[in-house]
Amino acid sequence: MYTAHGKKDQKDVLLDQHAILVKKLAYQLKAKLPPSVELDDLIQAGMMGLLDAVNRYEDTHGAQF
Repeated sequence: MYTAHGKKDQKDVLLDQHAILVKKLAYQLKAKLPPSVELDDLIQAGMMGLLDAVNRYEDTHGAQF
């Protein structure tokens, strides 16, 4: 989401930066799982986890995301 000044929110930036990692890991997992497991389901679960992590992250504690 963009702010009133047209800049992306920090949470959106984190999501954009780490979404490719979620997709990469989903492809790696897909190769090791039964054919009944859909790639889209793995990506969706990973993105939900990433979204949860981004929402819980507080940069004021000094930890990197």
